[in-house]
Amino acid sequence: MPDKNTPLGFDTICLHGGHTPENNRAHLTPIYASSTYTFDSAEQAIAVFKGDEKGYIYSRWGNPTISEAEEKIALLEAFGLKDRSGNPLQLKAILHASGMAAICTMLLGNLKAGQKLLTHYSLYGGMHELAEKILPGMGIEATIIDFHDVNKVQDAIKADNTIGLLYIETPANPTLQCLDIETLAALGRKYGLVVCVDNTFATPYLQQPFRYEVDYVMHSTTKFLNGHGTAIGGIVIGKDIDKMTHGITKMHRLLGGNSNAFDAFLLTNGLRTFSLRMQRHCDNAMQVAKYLEQHNGIALVNYLGLANHPDAAIAKKQMKHPGAVLSFELKGGFDAGVKFINKLRVCTNAVSLGTCDTLVSHAASSTHMGVAREKRLEFGITDGLIRMSVGIENVEDILSDLEQAMG
Repeated sequence: MPDKNTPLGFDTICLHGGHTPENNRAHLTPIYASSTYTFDSAEQAIAVFKGDEKGYIYSRWGNPTISEAEEKIALLEAFGLKDRSGNPLQLKAILHASGMAAICTMLLGNLKAGQKLLTHYSLYGGMHELAEKILPGMGIEATIIDFHDVNKVQDAIKADNTIGLLYIETPANPTLQCLDIETLAALGRKYGLVVCVDNTFATPYLQQPFRYEVDYVMHSTTKFLNGHGTAIGGIVIGKDIDKMTHGITKMHRLLGGNSNAFDAFLLTNGLRTFSLRMQRHCDNAMQVAKYLEQHNGIALVNYLGLANHPDAAIAKKQMKHPGAVLSFELKGGFDAGVKFINKLRVCTNAVSLGTCDTLVSHAASSTHMGVAREKRLEFGITDGLIRMSVGIENVEDILSDLEQAMG
């Protein structure tokens, strides 16, 4: 294991970051399948409970396998960044059972009854439902507007002093809208708001929101960070170490949305090849997008690497590459979408994203089937819209499959 004080490259962090050799000298951190931990003495237990000595108490509170995943992802999000004093940025991460659990911990750790969150209208469906159906019952309301209009965002903040948090998801699902993190984060700081970013689609390989001094970053680790579709997980990363160590950790432990050693082990193993996978994902996605853009059966391609995407300039400003996810609209509408999905042979019909293989879903007949059509259309989710998470297969095989499925 390299010395912790030695600066490491991004790829090297994927392999070695966060790893602490254990007593039995296992090459990789084992699965610590233990619900609780022992102490040498009552005095040591007191020291660990008080935080004077590092140690593990109960696996809902922490676990060595989980710790490695947390530290590795925190290092990736902080890679190459400095704090305001010019020192390497220090972050703390807390791994959760799912992305939604991480979001809940972050929101409930920062908002109380009577406060509001301000967010963009193009959100992950789970977050949208949480904001509209669950949080209001806790006295927390959501104001949803178009974050592309910065003046409108500022007007909303100035008009309502109960807004306490700015929630950004970029790129957004499934239209790949991209929001200007730097501008929105500056606006949030100006008015004293907590600023958080869901970085699941971009990952720290493509985008580092802490570069723009946001307060929190969240991920569904189920997606590209794991990369193999083997485990559900989520993570919240924060730069206020004291608040993360106390208030946010307390909220996390009491809500009970903790991860487990097995899923953390799978995540850590997935992260070992994360940077290599992401580059292949992105290279393939660009070729797929260019192919689809020229196909006469396609009405529209939503991909941030294409010049006609309205947010292409924002993506170029804050992302290393336009990414690995795209969506496209088939000209034949709903029936064409169903037919297309049924004819796929190499690409997989599944609703998640970020796995090594290419995943394709037809929103109108799956994820958004329960959403009123007029509401779907309002968000740009048309009857023939297909979302595609481009995998690491030979790109020729992906293109060939798309061609025959649209034939």
